[in-house]
Amino acid sequence: MKKLLIGIRRHLKRFFLAIFFGFTTLWAILEPIFSLLDIQTKNYSCCYLIGYFIISLIIALVIVYPKKKVKFGLTNTNTKVEIVFGDLFKTTGHKVISGSEFFDSKIGKPVSPKSLQGVFINSILGGHANIFDTAVNTQLAGQEIATVQRIDGKTLKYEIGTTITIEHNQSTYFIFALTNTDNDCNANSTPSLMLKALEGLWNKVRIEGNGIDINLPLIGNGLSRIGLPPSQLLQLTLISLLKAVKERDLSSTIRIVLTEDVFDKIDLEIIKNNWE
Repeated sequence: MKKLLIGIRRHLKRFFLAIFFGFTTLWAILEPIFSLLDIQTKNYSCCYLIGYFIISLIIALVIVYPKKKVKFGLTNTNTKVEIVFGDLFKTTGHKVISGSEFFDSKIGKPVSPKSLQGVFINSILGGHANIFDTAVNTQLAGQEIATVQRIDGKTLKYEIGTTITIEHNQSTYFIFALTNTDNDCNANSTPSLMLKALEGLWNKVRIEGNGIDINLPLIGNGLSRIGLPPSQLLQLTLISLLKAVKERDLSSTIRIVLTEDVFDKIDLEIIKNNWE
């Protein structure tokens, strides 16, 4: 019911037009048929009118019901973008997860168990943070830009956009540095840092993605504290992606997986119409 109300609110004019045209179309089609078949409707005209209205209302609700999935091509590229509501970890293909510039792995503080990185370490890696740490130490040896003494967490700091990969269950997980963290392990970022981070991510995907579908969450939402509404975060990701694929192909399909908590904040139909 909530989703229906969202659809009606977003497309109120379309909703009433659908009812009107549905009603008039049913009348124009069925009344001549009833006449040809000699079906008497005079004594039941009120019932028929109510029936027309109910059918028209159902048609209108179907038309305005919010889309949960859209797909479109980026102009003059070989890349398709698919935006869906679902679970990132249940998608097919490689997956993207954001983290801080320290690539922390300790669950609780500094890595929230509710974050995608926390879920990845706890659920996908079975709580074996050493797998994560080994990937960081092996792949980023010598790339640290500073050593910072912190109350909790790791001390080696890396460039925003730095990306590591972890192979697990026939998928490659791309973990990239999106946020800065303060001494109390609170993450924060900005739109400009987000664009820089995505540029580093796309470069890594281009090298190690092998053209396989890439699945990423709504980058910058939640604990990243970028300060933009979900719809603008999505647009920023698409702008960054378009720039990247214009320079060189990334993957045939980039899938952005949204969570249900932003359902009422992002109209996928508008996004598709703006980018097709």
